Amino acid sequence: MSAGFRRMAARLWPASLFGRLAIILFSGLVAAHVLAFVLIVLDRIAIENELGSKFAAADIADAVAILDYVAPEERPGWLDRLSRRHFRYFLGERGEIEPNPSSKRLQGNIGRLRAALGPAHDANFVYFDPPQRLRRGIRIHLKDGSPLTLVLFPEREIISPWLPAALAVQLCIIAFFVWLAVKLATQPLARLECAANSLGPDLRGEPLPEDGPKEVARAATALNAMQRRIAEQVTERIQILAAISHDLQTPITRMRLRADFLGDSDAKEKLQGDLREMQTLVKQGLALAQEYDGIGPGANAHIPVEASRKAS
Repeated sequence: MSAGFRRMAARLWPASLFGRLAIILFSGLVAAHVLAFVLIVLDRIAIENELGSKFAAADIADAVAILDYVAPEERPGWLDRLSRRHFRYFLGERGEIEPNPSSKRLQGNIGRLRAALGPAHDANFVYFDPPQRLRRGIRIHLKDGSPLTLVLFPEREIISPWLPAALAVQLCIIAFFVWLAVKLATQPLARLECAANSLGPDLRGEPLPEDGPKEVARAATALNAMQRRIAEQVTERIQILAAISHDLQTPITRMRLRADFLGDSDAKEKLQGDLREMQTLVKQGLALAQEYDGIGPGANAHIPVEASRKAS
């Protein structure tokens, strides 16, 4: 497969799951439908050929019996009466005989005709345009030895006028049900996308409905459980952060008191600067805990309120 063909296929291949599933399902159903239609048509053609050759053999045998019965001078007047839409009778020899047809269907047809005529008559295929052998006929000898030639006119296969409309209606029905099936299959994914987008920084969102097909219900249940676990874990970490920030207040206060008794002014200023930075970090931790206060059930009860007051 060339690189250009792969690039063209990549451009034509849809990017959405909806489009890909629709193309695959529609193509498979149309291929199966067309294959079934072709098999039915071929089977019908085979049956029509079989029955048509039997009826034609019987009709030709009756016509030969009539021509055998009438007088030779009356036979030309009967030719138009006995001729049919697919073949016409002519007195005399025409064309080149083909004694052994290569096609099994032709061999079967000439065999049925010989059986219908009986042993008193012979029948052979003749071609009027050798060597192309596109125009075919049959040569028969009557009981008195007079040659009789049938010129065959192959029937053109004419499609019924309602067939294209029926195929178009069937394709529309297939396309509708493919769209419906793919829509139902991809709708849960759209709901999952909406649920994920609606999940804000506070980790609060509407839980997905846990209904529908089993696979969709299990996926919704798993997503709701995951959302609850994430909220609980974030709540636990915020509580730990608030507790640590609260516990750091006491040692920082002691260190500030001790720093006040230092005689060296340079060391004292540096230590107090470090303590102020630590106090700022504590305040930031408590502010973060207050910002996420309320995530998860019972989160408010675990964050120390007095710590936030001291930090402020």
